[in-house]
Amino acid sequence: MARCSTALLLTVGAMAGLPAAAAADENTPCTAARPQPQIALAERGGGTTLYATHELKLTVSQAGEDGVAVRSVAAPGARTDAQDADETPSALWVDRPGPVTVTVRTADRDPAVGSGSAGECTHTVSRTFTITPAAITRAGKLKRPFLVDRRRRLWYRRVSYTFAVKPSGPAADLSPLTVRARTTRRARYPSARARAFSQTFGLRAFDTTEPPFRRGCNDLICPPRARNGSAKAVGVLADERSGRLRIQAIVPTAYPSRSGRRVIPTPWGVDIQVFQSGGRVARLRAAGRCTDGGQAARCTFKRVSTKP
Repeated sequence: MARCSTALLLTVGAMAGLPAAAAADENTPCTAARPQPQIALAERGGGTTLYATHELKLTVSQAGEDGVAVRSVAAPGARTDAQDADETPSALWVDRPGPVTVTVRTADRDPAVGSGSAGECTHTVSRTFTITPAAITRAGKLKRPFLVDRRRRLWYRRVSYTFAVKPSGPAADLSPLTVRARTTRRARYPSARARAFSQTFGLRAFDTTEPPFRRGCNDLICPPRARNGSAKAVGVLADERSGRLRIQAIVPTAYPSRSGRRVIPTPWGVDIQVFQSGGRVARLRAAGRCTDGGQAARCTFKRVSTKP
């Protein structure tokens, strides 16, 4: 058997244009005289615990051989990816915890089957691994609007709520994060019938999605604006960088009328939810009413909730 510099080598006779007889020989099972290949899965970082959503390194070895020629890899419920230059699957991702069975077909030469090319045979080996649930992702501390004067209820002109969601730790959940937001122009929480805007953020290379483009901006919710550019409703921004999802709700702080003779107050409400692996991991609900306060914003906050 030819030596192989990589741990895995994918060779399918039928696809390589070999004769039918050669392809048939490859399907001949090897006898018990040949040692069975061994399958192993490990975390890329070297950990022994296999976590859901993580990249798991697949290796196949055989006693007495420097390299193993792998013909196929099957793992129901798992995603395989070609990491080697020869397009050989050498990594698995399993999003659901529980048992997963990996089946590998490898090529070998068995003198008991025949000599030369007639001695080609196939090992089919399976092994079941236990995938451990990933840790539940939690949101970071909520950054609230900056207070300027409590007595007069004056706030820094840019009134906003900001929080971040970042999976961390060796058992971090790396599945996509989905943000769903609703807003209303009343001083109450948006109802379930309010229009929802959603965007999914991938934390792994193959989960990457293109951001939506709405009303000339890339924000999750782009608010309508007055002639002078002031927002009339809540705007919602969501941005993912280096595995950290940052979410910001920008509160409208009144806007001038068309005539410019009076200031129109802005009652508002917002509900932002973050989902991962089928469950809600973070939520922000807030409502209030703002009027113009000169260089600062005069706002009354009715309710704020951060319970998931």
